[in-house]
Amino acid sequence: MTNTTESNPGERIADFTLPEGCMLCGGAVSIRSTPSGGAHSYCAHCHWLSRTRLRMRKDGLEIAYAAQGFA
Repeated sequence: MTNTTESNPGERIADFTLPEGCMLCGGAVSIRSTPSGGAHSYCAHCHWLSRTRLRMRKDGLEIAYAAQGFA
């Protein structure tokens, strides 16, 4: 389900949920996309937060998560 709101004229915010979209636990991931801030995702089950990259493709939406490591 996608909800789209406009807080300022011309600025659209889209909220949607991907069932079983969490890369860590397989839980539902909530994603918020804004024109100025990009996209952020959150899993309520394991509490994973991520900066998400969204790209529109001809056949649908591509969602990518940045891989980071700590040494």
